[in-house]
Amino acid sequence: MRKQTKQTLALTAISIVLISCSPQKQQNNSELNQTDKNTLRVDIGSEIPTFDPVLAEDGYTYRVINDMYAGLIDFDQSNRPIPGMAQSWEISKDGLTYTFHLRNNLKFSDGSPISANDFVFSWQRLVNPQTGSSYSFLLKDVNNAPDIIAGKKPSNTLGIFAPDSHTVVVKLSHPCNAFLSYLTLPNVFVVSQKVVSTYGESWTEPQNIVTSGAYILKEHVLNGYILVNKNHNYYAEKNVAIDNVKYFPFVDTNASLSNYKTGALDTTWQNVPIDQYKGLKATYPDQLHTFKWERIDYLNFNMNLPKYANNLKLREALTLAIDRDSLTNLVLGAGQTPLYSVVTPTIENGKYAEIKYPWSNISRDKQIAMAKELYQAAGYNSNNPLTVSIKYQTNDLTKKVMLAVMSMWQNVLGVKVTLVNEDLKVLNQDWKTANFDMAQGRWGADYNSITTYTPLFVCDNGNNRSHYCNNNYDTLINQAEATANPDQQMQLYKKALAIVMGDYPIIPLFQPTHQRLVNLRVHGYDINSNYLDNVQTKWFTLVN
Repeated sequence: MRKQTKQTLALTAISIVLISCSPQKQQNNSELNQTDKNTLRVDIGSEIPTFDPVLAEDGYTYRVINDMYAGLIDFDQSNRPIPGMAQSWEISKDGLTYTFHLRNNLKFSDGSPISANDFVFSWQRLVNPQTGSSYSFLLKDVNNAPDIIAGKKPSNTLGIFAPDSHTVVVKLSHPCNAFLSYLTLPNVFVVSQKVVSTYGESWTEPQNIVTSGAYILKEHVLNGYILVNKNHNYYAEKNVAIDNVKYFPFVDTNASLSNYKTGALDTTWQNVPIDQYKGLKATYPDQLHTFKWERIDYLNFNMNLPKYANNLKLREALTLAIDRDSLTNLVLGAGQTPLYSVVTPTIENGKYAEIKYPWSNISRDKQIAMAKELYQAAGYNSNNPLTVSIKYQTNDLTKKVMLAVMSMWQNVLGVKVTLVNEDLKVLNQDWKTANFDMAQGRWGADYNSITTYTPLFVCDNGNNRSHYCNNNYDTLINQAEATANPDQQMQLYKKALAIVMGDYPIIPLFQPTHQRLVNLRVHGYDINSNYLDNVQTKWFTLVN
């Protein structure tokens, strides 16, 4: 983590004002200087908490980390695994051994060679519990990984080996159909063993950092901007057309839009101001892109609290009381769809669309009647109303969603609601430590497999924000993951998800859409095919 001195905080405040308001920063494209012409200006929606790929766990960080690091497997704009630093690989007939062959002359940004041993080190570091990565589960299918993550075995027993400097061999405990997709995530990308070992936690400081991807960190002004320059030692450097990328953490979508309109930004983040969506769609028909997002937005119950953990009827009543049609059509109104499940109906091309609450298709009047009956049976009424506090990330869209939920609960059940907005970095810690009553939740799929959602409900998983635990669910998930037959595996996953649906540990709200403005000078961005919104600048060119 970067330390914040009083001087740094003062400069940060000045930077925020300048970036948001300064006419000098709000240039028209015709006024761009030569440096700006070779610089992509990207809104990433928030200050990122880390430059360490093993600790990345949100879309803001992924947008930057995907530019800075690379791995064995790369991905295209349709989110499909393609060769990366491994130019080829073989999979044994039993599906248990993957042999990756590295490209020749791979180098880190400082010119030092990248060897197979660096991959071994990077993966061992990911699963080491002392590292504290919530994405260690990506390697759970590798031999000994579960025991390492649980602290029962040392990280050097992980089933990854380097028989020579150009070969990486991975041994799995059971076949995994999604394993190559897991390897497209930046958490498993390669870092320099020498640099990490030399500098420890400060290895990601600009003066120390060494990267393996298309770009190298040049500057970081906390809450101001991140600047990266092209890495000339990157193995595919000749295919990287843009020299520099500047990332801005606009939490306020109105400030982001203002900068976009003046030409100071080339792309906005994942949403535009919802009250301006229709007008922007008419004004920028060729620049505003709206498409379905493989993600769920929801509320977490804190299942460590007895008032929720011991009261299923209350959890169901609160879930029923929310009018998702009004939320998506009237409050949001940008193509979002109501969500009545803990997974989307679109994952794996609709294989799990049948999983939804049995009351999802009944009339709204009947849903309200059921909610009131359950609320009373749970021990609450107008004389003894439930008191709820909801923590949520500071931004305009989420605030509107939370206000709508608060209004629905008050009107239908008489619940007393307090809303608490927090910076994402603070909210991340509160999720992890269960420091909340109820809290906003969101999860974007990392790959097109149901296994991108199932870890959210596994006991003690780092991304299980509700802190829910049902051993029967975990047993079925483990059985599914150890099953090679796809049909049998799917049935096991469905049985497991049915348990979660009946337990109501979260309240599904809606499946969102992307709404992103992209300047016409950005070419090569096939945005509408990228349903996961995993983005790499190296795909783009700038035409000025």
